[in-house]
Amino acid sequence: MSKILLGMGYLTWMICNIAVIYGIGWGAMKLLESKSVGQFILQLAVSMIVLVMLVVMSILCLGLVNVMFGDKKIANRIEKWIPFNE
Repeated sequence: MSKILLGMGYLTWMICNIAVIYGIGWGAMKLLESKSVGQFILQLAVSMIVLVMLVVMSILCLGLVNVMFGDKKIANRIEKWIPFNE
């Protein structure tokens, strides 16, 4: 059962990463369709905030999988991204 839940955790993390890639493409299309400089800057700011939130959600999702299952590979990957001891 724990292997199934670990796989579902990885699946959720992968979906967050796909959302990041989709968000980059969608944001680029919206930026290309902007009609004025003000609209361009506003859409750029909003898209950067959303992109950062999606990346943070991805890291948090992977951290949650690590906390629940204690997988050493995940712990090493998270410690490379966010060094807690420094």
